[in-house]
Amino acid sequence: MKSCIRPTLLGGLVLTSLSFPLLAQTDAAQNYPARPITIIVPYQAGGGADTIARLVSKNLSQHLNGQSIIVDNRAGANGDIGSAYVSRSAPDGYTLLINNNTISINAALGMSRGYNLSKDLLPVTQLVSSPVAIGIGSGVSANNLEELLSFVKANPKEASYASCGNGSPQHLSGAAFNQQAGTDLVHVPFNGCAPAVTAGVGNQVPIVFSTIPNLAPHVAANKAKVLAVTSKQRLSFMPEIPAMAENPLFKDMDLTVWFGLFAPANTPAAIIKRLEQASLKVLEDPAFRKELNARYYEIDARGAEAFTQQVQQDLKVYSELVKSANISLE
Repeated sequence: MKSCIRPTLLGGLVLTSLSFPLLAQTDAAQNYPARPITIIVPYQAGGGADTIARLVSKNLSQHLNGQSIIVDNRAGANGDIGSAYVSRSAPDGYTLLINNNTISINAALGMSRGYNLSKDLLPVTQLVSSPVAIGIGSGVSANNLEELLSFVKANPKEASYASCGNGSPQHLSGAAFNQQAGTDLVHVPFNGCAPAVTAGVGNQVPIVFSTIPNLAPHVAANKAKVLAVTSKQRLSFMPEIPAMAENPLFKDMDLTVWFGLFAPANTPAAIIKRLEQASLKVLEDPAFRKELNARYYEIDARGAEAFTQQVQQDLKVYSELVKSANISLE
């Protein structure tokens, strides 16, 4: 009898010991969060990702047991220092990342340093988006894309565009414009979106691919025009500006700058779900939507699964664009 009982007991002990990690994970997820959460922003304070992180964190706390949300700026290496830091952090939901699709472009260019986007970070929620805007200064006589193309063809020596920097979403949007329109605009990179817009408004560079927040004040002052945005659809808060995809030449154009929340790989699924649900609740708030629209951002809520698909789609699109346009930053 003893020989029959012992294996059964031993099996029970083995099963019990194996279940301890699962029970610990479940317990941690049920009690999550039990202390303050840190959101890493891999850029300097005051930029788009920083603005989004601070607005989201201000509203996220109430959906996460009232725990404090700390925003920590760890800038450098085009976002890689902060992103790598989060990828190496404990996968417990207490160190998160808010980044934009520069993280996908870095991966497409083979420029990611210290982490692998597809293996080391988990997309949690896509938060907001803002397409790249095509702007011109007073030196260009155009009121729409068709007239801009006519200007480019009539002034080939002046055909250049400013962007926020090499490898930026604005740079790649200009490259996509060239490919789809059959133009040969020369890329003039700047160290940031603000100086790129300043160059366009000052007529140093005729065309600017930049952000709406950087162009909007100059448009309001009648010093610049926004001719189109690089998205499939018009913005809800600026419906007067056409989407590039409305023009048959650019029917496949859909390069939108998104901002999203990431967690380290191996973060328990229950914690990812908790963060996903909490952040989606923030995005449902009409007051929050109004605040984001006022800052020229569109609510673009996607849960973990849809956001993962978006990241993978970006990697595919940007990798193909980088290859076909022969873009290299080294």
